[in-house]
Amino acid sequence: MTGSERPRVFHLITRLLKGGAEAKTIATVCGLDAYDFTVGYGAEYDSEQVDRLEREGITTKRFPLIRHYNPITAVPAVLSLARYLRREGFDIVHTHSTEAGIIGRFAAALAGVPNVIHTVHGVPFADDRNDVLNRLVLACERQAASYTDRIVTNADVIADDYLKRGIGMSEQYTTVYSGVDLKAFADAEPATDLPGERPRVVMVGRLADGKGHGVLLNAVESLGNFEGSVCIVGDGPLYDSLDADIEDRGLSEQVFLTGFRDDVPRVLAASDVLILPSFREGTPRVITEAMASELPVIATDIAGIPEQVVDGESGYLIPTGNAKMLAERMNELLLDPDLRDRMGKVGWKRAKRFSVETMRDNLDHLYQEFLRE
Repeated sequence: MTGSERPRVFHLITRLLKGGAEAKTIATVCGLDAYDFTVGYGAEYDSEQVDRLEREGITTKRFPLIRHYNPITAVPAVLSLARYLRREGFDIVHTHSTEAGIIGRFAAALAGVPNVIHTVHGVPFADDRNDVLNRLVLACERQAASYTDRIVTNADVIADDYLKRGIGMSEQYTTVYSGVDLKAFADAEPATDLPGERPRVVMVGRLADGKGHGVLLNAVESLGNFEGSVCIVGDGPLYDSLDADIEDRGLSEQVFLTGFRDDVPRVLAASDVLILPSFREGTPRVITEAMASELPVIATDIAGIPEQVVDGESGYLIPTGNAKMLAERMNELLLDPDLRDRMGKVGWKRAKRFSVETMRDNLDHLYQEFLRE
């Protein structure tokens, strides 16, 4: 790299879909003009996300051998990616998510990339996941950490968790909170086409295992008839089974699947409580988005969520899988608009520490730290 060239940074993510990890990655590469970015992604992708990156002038590259928890293709994926990295000569490789993080760091080591950064978007070890898989991922994460110059976590508690598991050393870790365009949520006009009546409980996210949709349905079922409605916003592999489950439970007049929405700020502006009963997370962007929208949040007490939600002040924290407590907390907030208002205002004040500008500045400083060496 000469003095007149922009540093070349390669980002690699397992799936380029419409989730929080993808949103953070796209916000980074589209918001830092001092670098020449390339975004690599695995077999699964959303063409709209690829088109968006390319409209912004970001080079993209698909690696079809990088697949979600597929050990058969992992070794060929490492070799293929290493050849690509060696040929391209990037200054920094920045990996995201579990599979791309492991494959990408092994490949970067083989290719002799000078600076390797990995972002942990969510803790991959969870009680609802197979124990053999948990142990395999742990062994790979420990080995990959030895090929990593810096591990970026979305919360201090995630770094502590990884260190307790023997992944890397404390000096490798940096916390960078996931950034959100707070103004877009604070100024949003409420959507007028959402099903159901208010007060409206909303859950936003990919319809996939680990998000706790069944816990939410158990909680709603236990409440019986209540004033208001529940909207589950998002798309994914569980859509049809969730639709059938809602019908089988007789909840079709209370719980609604909206499918994917590209107007989440307006959805939150038309809602009253955010629910996120996940079994595994990082520091979920949707919680920050809800706080910027002045919504109280009920979420599981895992990973970085307690650094976002103050239990009893900006919302409630509950144990994973606890539908009974979720129902109790939902009922409290549905029945008390003043409580919702108070908690929402506390959340709005806390949201300022999670702005997209702060996230970009922190990552820019991190890149510059390595490029100066």
